[in-house]
Amino acid sequence: MVKSLEPSRSFAEGARDFRKLEAEFLARVGDDEIAVREIPRRIAEYILSLVQDKRPPFEVCREAWNDMVRLGFSHIDVECMKSWQYAECCAYDERPDEGLVVLVPLMAKLEQRLEEARGTETKAEYPADYYESWIERLGIRRDALEAQKRGEVVSWLETRREDEAAPPITPEEEQADALLDEFLKARRAVFKTYGKTRDRSFADVAADYRRVEAEFVARAGEGEAFEACVLEMRAWTAEAILMAACSLRAPFQACRDAWDEFVRVGQDKSWMYPDMYVKTCLVNNEPDAGLAVVEPWIAEIEAKLQASKEPLRPPGETSVELERQLEELLELRDKLVANRRGGEPAT
Repeated sequence: MVKSLEPSRSFAEGARDFRKLEAEFLARVGDDEIAVREIPRRIAEYILSLVQDKRPPFEVCREAWNDMVRLGFSHIDVECMKSWQYAECCAYDERPDEGLVVLVPLMAKLEQRLEEARGTETKAEYPADYYESWIERLGIRRDALEAQKRGEVVSWLETRREDEAAPPITPEEEQADALLDEFLKARRAVFKTYGKTRDRSFADVAADYRRVEAEFVARAGEGEAFEACVLEMRAWTAEAILMAACSLRAPFQACRDAWDEFVRVGQDKSWMYPDMYVKTCLVNNEPDAGLAVVEPWIAEIEAKLQASKEPLRPPGETSVELERQLEELLELRDKLVANRRGGEPAT
């Protein structure tokens, strides 16, 4: 399946791989009714994801969506995610009505489930904030489709028309992309040497990551495409070394050095890396180092919460997710402050 998602393979090749896999597994499950029902559903999900990635003609996207609808959704989370993906495909080919006809009734269903989750005395399938988050996320996509229908330009929407008008990818860019793909495979191979067992030293793992980086940087050619590729490789390496330092419980100075390098060259804007570093600070009784990260992070989340109220904002964290993270950060800050006042290190 991973091979089917490689950039060098077409949608048709990837879809053929998935259909072959479907036939193989269906032949093995016999009369198992659940497997006979769920295997085609999983394959349909993968194919719609492949559509989103490979961008075949819209008719192919519509066919993949109709196949999912015919098979049925095994879970509300799947229905939300796949509806979001299909709506993105509709926006890409500037077919807003076809996306809206899916999103509008789904959001109405979610609103009903939200009311049920708020009003029930028994435990609902999901808490209210689960539905609130999906309603907000799908609402961003709905608002963009409605603006597209009105003929407005939504800056963050990608369209086939714009992509086809853009200059074609150069041979240098193709070579740089292929080099980065090779680099990422080598990087994943290093992670597999310690990811499950955690039985290697941080120094050895970090040395392996740096060796991989040096090897591929040396293979990079000249020109803007390769310069960008090298920056990405350095960023991926910094992120991998920070994760290794925190997960392998390296000496705190090694964690601090890894964090400083991540801040200098890292490109990942998710919560994962700051969160793991701050918790490492707490465990190592280094509250000032943790607070130096948490305090501006809290301010950043508060600014994002304010921006989440703006119309036609690009997709990202929902206000529900931001509020949850803010609550967690405030708790972390309280622990770090208590730690600085003489409390025991966290375990």
